Amino acid sequence: MPLGLKYYHTCINCEGVNTDNRNLKGLPCEKCLPKVPKDFEKTLKLNGKLQKLSTYIKFQKSFEDFKKFFGEKVGSTLNGYQRIWARRVINLKSFTMVAPTGVGKTTFGITISLWLSKQKKKSILILPTISLVKQVVDKLKRFESNVRLLFYLSNMKKDDKKMFEKCFEEDDYDILVVSTQFISKRRESLKDKYFDFVFVDDVDSVLKSSKNIETIISLTGVSEEILKETIEKIKKGEKPVFGNTPHGILVISSATAKPKGLKPLLFRYIFNFNLGRATYLSRNITHVRIKEKNLKQLIDILKILKDGIVIYVSNEEEGKYLEGKLKEKGFKIGTSWEKFDENFERFRNKDLNILIGISSYYGKLVRGIDLPERIKFSIFWGLPKFKLKDEDLIIPDFYTYVQATGRTSRLLKGNLVKGLSIVFEENDDLYEKLLSRLVWFSDEEFFDFNEIDLDKLIKEVEESRMLVLDTIPESKSRLIVVESPTKAETIAKFFGISSVRQMNGLFAFETVTKDGLVILTATRGHTFDLVTRNGYHGIEIKNEKFVPVYNTLKRCKNCGYQFVDDTETCPKCDSREIDNKVEIIKSLRELAMEVDEILIASDPDVEGEKIAYDVVQFLYPVNRNIKRMEMHEITRTGFRNGLEEPRKLREDLVKSQVVRRVGDRWIGFELSQKLQKHFKKLLSAGRVQSTVLGWIIKREEDYKKNVKTFTLFSFNNGLKIELEGKQKDVKISIIETFEDTINPLPPFNTSTILSEISKKYRLSVNYIMEILQELFEKGFITYHRTDSIRVSLNGQKIAEKYLKSKKMENIFKARSWSDEGAHEAIRPVKPIDPEELKEMMEERLITISKKHLLIYKEIFNRFLASQSREVKVKKAKLLIETETVKKEEEIVTEILESGWNIFQPIKVISKMEEAKVVEKRTFKKHTVSLFTQSTLIEEMKSRNIGRPSTYAKIISVLFERKYIIEDKFNRILPTNLGKMVFEYLSKNYQKFITEETTRNLELIMDEVERGEREYQMVLKEMYEEIRGGGYE
Repeated sequence: MPLGLKYYHTCINCEGVNTDNRNLKGLPCEKCLPKVPKDFEKTLKLNGKLQKLSTYIKFQKSFEDFKKFFGEKVGSTLNGYQRIWARRVINLKSFTMVAPTGVGKTTFGITISLWLSKQKKKSILILPTISLVKQVVDKLKRFESNVRLLFYLSNMKKDDKKMFEKCFEEDDYDILVVSTQFISKRRESLKDKYFDFVFVDDVDSVLKSSKNIETIISLTGVSEEILKETIEKIKKGEKPVFGNTPHGILVISSATAKPKGLKPLLFRYIFNFNLGRATYLSRNITHVRIKEKNLKQLIDILKILKDGIVIYVSNEEEGKYLEGKLKEKGFKIGTSWEKFDENFERFRNKDLNILIGISSYYGKLVRGIDLPERIKFSIFWGLPKFKLKDEDLIIPDFYTYVQATGRTSRLLKGNLVKGLSIVFEENDDLYEKLLSRLVWFSDEEFFDFNEIDLDKLIKEVEESRMLVLDTIPESKSRLIVVESPTKAETIAKFFGISSVRQMNGLFAFETVTKDGLVILTATRGHTFDLVTRNGYHGIEIKNEKFVPVYNTLKRCKNCGYQFVDDTETCPKCDSREIDNKVEIIKSLRELAMEVDEILIASDPDVEGEKIAYDVVQFLYPVNRNIKRMEMHEITRTGFRNGLEEPRKLREDLVKSQVVRRVGDRWIGFELSQKLQKHFKKLLSAGRVQSTVLGWIIKREEDYKKNVKTFTLFSFNNGLKIELEGKQKDVKISIIETFEDTINPLPPFNTSTILSEISKKYRLSVNYIMEILQELFEKGFITYHRTDSIRVSLNGQKIAEKYLKSKKMENIFKARSWSDEGAHEAIRPVKPIDPEELKEMMEERLITISKKHLLIYKEIFNRFLASQSREVKVKKAKLLIETETVKKEEEIVTEILESGWNIFQPIKVISKMEEAKVVEKRTFKKHTVSLFTQSTLIEEMKSRNIGRPSTYAKIISVLFERKYIIEDKFNRILPTNLGKMVFEYLSKNYQKFITEETTRNLELIMDEVERGEREYQMVLKEMYEEIRGGGYE
């Protein structure tokens, strides 16, 4: 249900202001269409107001027409891949066809060219071989006998060739079908030809010649001058303007090898897409380890597997030894180091059952082969490995292992076939290292050979391939919108980034899953915010209803200033270089037109919900199949769970965010205007920040008033006793010793991690939040803006798995810490410890900084401690006596049974009988401490001011406004400006900056979020209180 908001630039017709009510019905604004008739296209035409909407209507009609045409010609419906390709062609977009084999790429090229011919448009289909040219020609004739079809075959009769040359010269054709060889040989005669649609069915053959690339690009109408100019700019490192020339549509099948050199970059700079590779990291592989290199066991396993086997060895010598032994047993074997092409063809044709190759990254059987129908089993006679430079450390060659095993499990006609990998490896350390990397990157595990049912596994492998022969599963295309490009790229890498497109600053990563094509892109945070000029500080009041008005966010590229109102220059520095989020959402709308379904996966909190609601305003009019997707961790599992459980937008969460933003705007703007008028300076104040500033000022006053003398006694066993007053001597005696158990702390939530890390490492909370954000987006930890300390069943299993892998399962104790809820504590998402991550950093498998690793270590240790058993200790109760002081204190003297202390050590003070004072120091200190960033967050949490998503922002804003500073001990002090501002506000507008007012507003927002308060009534109450609160 719409909330009654207004949005600039969202009208589907005029791109003007529209309401969420109309946007969510797919209707134009009231200016375009005051009343809603049955046929609003016709009404708009009659009134002369039909603008952008005509493009979308025409697009949809064209798609429906092609869909019907395809069904009539092919006799089947478009699959998910073909639907997105069709929409792109209709939208005049060039692209790489990212898809697994067998999903109808060539069929699509044929039918779309026939459909375009009905619109008087010319097409050229370029195939790799003469036999494929003939097949395509036969199909074209079968589909449409009346089409003006021209094709070239090298073995054509003389008269046919003569006829071809005549028609070719006179452009007497609608569709031209030729081979790559024809393109190479007839470059000059093709120079002046123009085609509306260019279809390249095998880009690998084209890439062999840079001249071929130029020729194919020129076929779309790109001039030689533009080509030369673009090449020169690329050489100089300049950035050519994307899509800066009118041209035909270029559609290219994805490459199998990585494109090299300068010429392939032309596709990016002229057509806005990267030349994609057929990269599919969707896998279904069972990994099995055998601890001993036993030749007899290998032979026995080969006899059971029978066929479809690739054996990987460390070197040729080892391979030749195995080849000889296996041939003696009658196995039909080919190798990669001798007659490879011949052997591979014989293996393809089932004349050979086994291939043996070297397990190196560029090995012939590791990369560049795609034969999942035949390659079912991979066997490693020792893991691939290498030695780090200048070190004796042997580490597993993870990428080689992943590439090699990937040959057994691929997407085949849209089906993900199963593979089996068997590893003979005696080195436990090498195996454990590979296992941790496999878990981290692929969520895959190893089994011991004795744990598996080999016959059952073989059956599953074979049956997965039998499925392929029978059916092509239904596929769909999805657009998944997240907040940050880092998160989009992380998710895309789970499945392999096949292609990247750039559209007005928006990156779109394309990847293939077993369900179809996925496009991942990012909004880069919020896209809309409240305007400043409309109504009362951006909120219009109509018929006693409050209508918040939103416009797209803008950011000055010169000075970084962020603003909302439409203006051609930056309000702060007058620069015309402005980054406007309207360009992002326009690109999102283009992508939305291409896909079957849209999932908005912004962060799982109120801010993320509002981002999702805003994006829906722009996308719903062109694609109504939109759902909300939640990911609490950026992992394959988190992504899969989000895909399987999409939901509707939660309006109460959006309402809560609107109330918070409007409240901040009204109070903040009113206070800021009064400050500016009084001080004649560009000052500002915020609702929560003003309250917190008051605490800081009060704390400094208390700090100055409270100073006392203390004496510190240091003992030879590490014990330190601090006592109030000037003390001469101290006497320590043991009252009793006893056994006790100590429980661990719960895992971190936002407030505790900010407090702990800030205190321990003296880092700013803003910086800590940035690192936590990156750790979340890169798939290291769960969502970091949370009040929860709950650990899910999945989290508990991660701890159990890790402890078991380190032979510490005896200390595991599962704890949920809190009742079921939407959010979890901050925890690692994989059973990988900081040392293993450090090794991966050194191997350049992951790219994070030392600070990231440091904070990950704190999260990991705190989490593992929370899932470990209690620690049994021996304690001593001490009696501490001086002339003026007598008190008791407990210390731990011995660890009797370890548990969580393995991850978070407990301080132990032993040898109390021999304890002697080695140093005495008398000093004065303040009994009230100044705030640090750490203790300030603890204060906000304890007083229920602020939220996990705002703690860091509240403090950073006070620093930015120069109301507070830090001293050399990282203690927070108010500045004179801060004191003046607070004094003025507390004297004149006390009720709006009190802790009680701020806390009550937070509670009201929580009630709105839970659906217990009507948000319009809350806005009315706020408005009346502010307008009647002395502002006027």
